[in-house]
Amino acid sequence: MGQVLSTRRQLLSWLTLFRLGATARGVLPFLLGAVIAWSQGTPINLAVLALSSVAVIFIMLMTFLINEYYDYEADVINKEFHRLSGGSRVLPMGLVPRRQSLIAAYVCLSIAVGIGLLLYFYYQTGPFTIPLGAVAIFIGYFYTARPFRWSYHGLGEIAIWFSCGWLATFTGYYLQTGRFDMVTTLAALPGATSVFLLILINEIPDINSDRMAGKRNLAVRLGREKTAILYSVVLILCYLNIIAIIFFGVPPITAFLSLILVPLIIWNIMTIKRRGLVSIEIQEGLSLRTMLIDHLITIIYTIGFIVAGLSLIAIRIDYLIVIAIAYILVFGLEGLGIFSSKMVTQQ
Repeated sequence: MGQVLSTRRQLLSWLTLFRLGATARGVLPFLLGAVIAWSQGTPINLAVLALSSVAVIFIMLMTFLINEYYDYEADVINKEFHRLSGGSRVLPMGLVPRRQSLIAAYVCLSIAVGIGLLLYFYYQTGPFTIPLGAVAIFIGYFYTARPFRWSYHGLGEIAIWFSCGWLATFTGYYLQTGRFDMVTTLAALPGATSVFLLILINEIPDINSDRMAGKRNLAVRLGREKTAILYSVVLILCYLNIIAIIFFGVPPITAFLSLILVPLIIWNIMTIKRRGLVSIEIQEGLSLRTMLIDHLITIIYTIGFIVAGLSLIAIRIDYLIVIAIAYILVFGLEGLGIFSSKMVTQQ
């Protein structure tokens, strides 16, 4: 019985260390890129989509494992975290040996590289396949690793805005079409901004520990009050961006669908104005609603491009089923990550 409990705890610890929720989030803009390609009349290569999605997952896993390894000291001294901040807590709790996270990161990196080579040489997905993957790996690995350590020098938020926003969506599009596209770039901007906002709001509880660990991210540089102001301003700009880009080729239906975001945006801004960021509970609520905004933006654009493209594409039930299954798997991974994290921290 003891062995079974130990094995179960180890499994839950690894699932928590993998940061499945954040990992799953990285797949959504990538799927959006493939949907945009389909909406423009390009048939989806399901094998390429499946393999490349797996590669994205392993790049994300590598990134978070490297982050957990190099952020160890900051996480150890962090006592003011909530469910979406402060790392997975697995390494500071001693549930997984620190070095094993580094080994696992290199295994994930190797798998992602192998899939990238397969896509390029076998499926002939285009000359930019390997460079796009290399950029994603470079940004992810050096987010906390030396010598660049983007998150320690105030560049982490920009790196995430670029990689989890434009790069992910554009790569999903490029692997299906083999070409560049301005509409895809524009459609990636709101999601890029929403993930920037999520990172920014998640940094607030960690300000003291990050400062002691030598981090100089935006929240540390600005302080809690100015970070809250920046968050509110960028949140409004994110919504205005959704409206503005419909005049440059993005489906107008996305502006109509974006109305669902308005109550959440107002809720978050009024919370900051009336209650401030004095408690972990308020900060966690803001983070959870920001995560919901981020997810909804990607869903809005996925639906918007499918509807807008119906005049150009044949109704492919198999594509719709694949996209639906992909989203179910992504949110399933997110749910599994929340469950495992809760179970581990309660033990």
